[in-house]
Amino acid sequence: MALADITRDDVLAALQEWRSQGRESFLAAYGFDPDVDHVLHEGGVVYDAPAIAAAAHGFARADFGPLTPVSLPPADEVGAHLESLGFEVKRAQRTNGPSPVRQRDLRRWRATYELIKVAANNDPAAQTLWHQVDSLRNDRVAEARQLLGTLAVSRDLHAFVEGFAVWSRRPGPYAQHASNLPTWLGQLRSTAEGYERDLADLLVETTQTPHNDDEAALRIRALEEYTEGKLDGSRVPTALSVFWSTDVRSDWPILWPGGSDPFQTLGWMGRHLSHSERYVAFAELCRNFEPDDPRLAERLIGYLGSKQSFVGLGTALPDICEEAAELIAGYKPGLGYPDADSEARAAGLALQLRGTATLTARSLVGPLQQVTGVRLHETNLQTRTGQSKDAPYRVDAHATWALPGGTGAPGFRLWITRSGVAVGLHSGWDGPGSAARHEEIGAVVEQHLPEDLRFFHLRPTSSPDRVEPVDREYPGGEVYVGRWWPHPEALGRADFADQIVDTVRRLGPLVEVMSGKEPTPTGPVDLDLLAQLERFAAERPYPGGRDAWHQEQRRSLAQALEPAGLDAFDLAAFRRLLNGRAYGHPGAHSVLQSSLATMDAAGLDAFARAIKELLWGDGDDVARIEHILGDGMPAPGLGEAVVMKLMAIVHPGRYLPIHSLGGADGKIAVARAVGVELPKIDTPNRARLHVVINDRLRARLEPLLPGDPWGQVQFALWLLHKGESVADPERDLIAEAAAELLVDEDFLREVHGLLEDKKQIIFYGPPGTGKTYLAQRLAAALQPDSTKRQVVQFHPSTSYEDFFEGFRPRLDADGQMVYELRKGPLAMLAEAAEADPTTPHIMLIDEINRANLPRVFGELLYLLEYRSQSVMTSYRPDEGFELPPNLYFIGTMNTADRSIALVDAALRRRFHFVPFMPHEGPMEGLLRRWLQAHDGPVWVAGVVDLVNDELRRALRGPHLQIGHSHFMVDGLNDAALQRIWTYSVYPFIEDQFYGREEVLRTFTWQSVLERHGPKARAAAGEEPPPAATTP
Repeated sequence: MALADITRDDVLAALQEWRSQGRESFLAAYGFDPDVDHVLHEGGVVYDAPAIAAAAHGFARADFGPLTPVSLPPADEVGAHLESLGFEVKRAQRTNGPSPVRQRDLRRWRATYELIKVAANNDPAAQTLWHQVDSLRNDRVAEARQLLGTLAVSRDLHAFVEGFAVWSRRPGPYAQHASNLPTWLGQLRSTAEGYERDLADLLVETTQTPHNDDEAALRIRALEEYTEGKLDGSRVPTALSVFWSTDVRSDWPILWPGGSDPFQTLGWMGRHLSHSERYVAFAELCRNFEPDDPRLAERLIGYLGSKQSFVGLGTALPDICEEAAELIAGYKPGLGYPDADSEARAAGLALQLRGTATLTARSLVGPLQQVTGVRLHETNLQTRTGQSKDAPYRVDAHATWALPGGTGAPGFRLWITRSGVAVGLHSGWDGPGSAARHEEIGAVVEQHLPEDLRFFHLRPTSSPDRVEPVDREYPGGEVYVGRWWPHPEALGRADFADQIVDTVRRLGPLVEVMSGKEPTPTGPVDLDLLAQLERFAAERPYPGGRDAWHQEQRRSLAQALEPAGLDAFDLAAFRRLLNGRAYGHPGAHSVLQSSLATMDAAGLDAFARAIKELLWGDGDDVARIEHILGDGMPAPGLGEAVVMKLMAIVHPGRYLPIHSLGGADGKIAVARAVGVELPKIDTPNRARLHVVINDRLRARLEPLLPGDPWGQVQFALWLLHKGESVADPERDLIAEAAAELLVDEDFLREVHGLLEDKKQIIFYGPPGTGKTYLAQRLAAALQPDSTKRQVVQFHPSTSYEDFFEGFRPRLDADGQMVYELRKGPLAMLAEAAEADPTTPHIMLIDEINRANLPRVFGELLYLLEYRSQSVMTSYRPDEGFELPPNLYFIGTMNTADRSIALVDAALRRRFHFVPFMPHEGPMEGLLRRWLQAHDGPVWVAGVVDLVNDELRRALRGPHLQIGHSHFMVDGLNDAALQRIWTYSVYPFIEDQFYGREEVLRTFTWQSVLERHGPKARAAAGEEPPPAATTP
């Protein structure tokens, strides 16, 4: 097919058809849109030149038919050929190059693009990878072009799709984007059943390399129209651009799903684009950034999207802010911007500013969470300065990492204006009526502001210089403190991230002060403890996801304990504080629970007033604590652990979350672990003991983890427990267990590795194969401390409440039936594991398959796999629960009843399954080894093996064999053997052959002994027993 086939007569025939049908019908018949840029003049009539040429080809080559919009050569070539045939063709005059505004934007964006390029060039791993894949480019290009050439000749769609699947898996620069396409192409092929040739023709046409953006868009639309209603059209640009990019004569980049997201986030591309428009816009930007090789830009944008690393703030940001400031100067309230162009430009600049803030927030949230130990939330920046749709567009940008505590919580904020960059801590937004609160906070912050930080005055949202540094005096209004870099000090530097992180670290102690709390007492750094801190962070490790959860929960609970919250006392929230593990568990308080349950409204109000006085009253803390625990106790059962938890939640700047005084993990034990001098323990004033020991602990730990009371306690508990071990560290307990169990040591180490991998394993096999015994011995080897091991046995009536937790009835002090939430073995062991995260805790579940596992595990099934996440359980709707990573499960399962086949597939996937079969694997020969070690009749092992061979053949499987544990007993003489076989083994066999008397007769002890005894004795090297004598 070529233009050269078209003659003047063919064109005249097409013109005649045009005139007879009319323009609209003619264009519709050949699938063309109107084209006013390339027109043919003939006889005073104006024709669309591309459509005429396409129709003329049908007259010239009836065997091929007319050309389509996709297969038609570029319009300029069409016009040139028509002119060579003597026709007059006119082309529209177009403006060359982007507009001045677009050129300005491209210059600014290029400055940011260069930062991405520098970051990628300084990444050795990325450079090595790109060098490796580029070395394979020529091979992959040749293979791809051969695939397309073969398709053009054969039109064999099946061979093409299969060949592409092979090609897409080969290493090289195309594998990353092409690897997901074979499935899509296979689905595309399946939609063409019976019409494979038509689809092959379309693919031949659309995979031809476009000559310009219009042709690229046309090809994408053509294939997208075919897929409409059948497949996801978003894959069309990827599929076509992969092939276009293999044309060495072209420079088309590949656009993969999500590939344009960084451009769109930065405000460099529109969001509401069709697939063809998005590809053209993406390709245009790539060409502008890398005119010599746009595919390099494609690679760098992919790098930015995948790495999410901070590359620096663009040097053009002050210019963008300045231009936005000029536009907002023309904005009039109630009237808006002077014209639509100004408003559209202001919106575009706001999108660019927001894009910078968004990428900055994403790239630094990880490092900032690490340095603060708190789960931070990236907020989304509005493009307008207010909530109203008529508000002016913003002239600044800020990336905010909000602290837990709701939409008004304080947050760390990087602020960019036309004059400079600030990094600081913002007091949060409490609505228009929060001026008094800000004044309060500002006054406290001013007293405790570190030397190298300053206040900022925040001007109105429409001010071009929104943030103004004002030194160390609080200027009024919203509180914002931090550091300031005038332009261009902070711009164009990837290492500015270090200064952001350092500033946030310095701001950490002020987080609590922002809530009006007193500063934390501190003392000199203990160098010995400082040396241990690095080990703690790595071994525990700290901080983890659960640590962030505890800190978030403290903030949430603290809100309910604010004075206003206690005035509207929420009993449900207070119960959550009592029952939950959030920020440390205060222990069981059934008496207090009963007291609260029987209180009327007046009693609850009095209780809340007492709590409010404790937490917010005047005077000495010791006196208030002593009063509420003594004469001022508002309810029976209010113990000191609850009181100290309340103080730790509301005043984290002073009180550590160690709620009890004595006990294994109480203040006294922790103080001894970190070397704090204790006051006299025998004093009757326990309130003073609590406060004095707390303050001494805080002074010792605060310099190590400033502003992080939860982390300080976790470090102290780690020090307390890290030396605990009931086993000699010089002993290899796994090797000892293997020797005792008479199994290969490598087998036990393999099982240990499986347990470390998924955290849970199941031993399965016939009854009597030693599954439970080995599980208990292995658990003891892995955790010698029996208090950190738990054994439970499942049965058909085992419930979620039995296993995890549920309400149980009891009688209160008045003899009335009440229900209280009681923890089951799993909840208790999980709490123990969480409290001691550096040592393993093991739960052995015997006969795990006898229970209804989905019902018993419930939502905990999810946690078996996702240990770092929490779920809201049935009895903890307000508190997440998670399984600690140091909690392991070993289950045992008998397969004689074939119940393994009934185990839920989702549960099976979460366990490793280890078979225990008498005839193979680690259990093979175990009975023989045991009898040899215990001077027993070794030949019995041979008899059992021979009978098991018969059972496997007769029952067609290994799951109904005789277990060796029946015979692993001392004093195994003839009488004992007959007794074991007759009353233990034979009934098991009888179940399998029930009603088949002729078979069962062959499995009596006498029959088995006659059939296999001589052979087994001979194999064991033993003499047959003497023949019985006749008297």
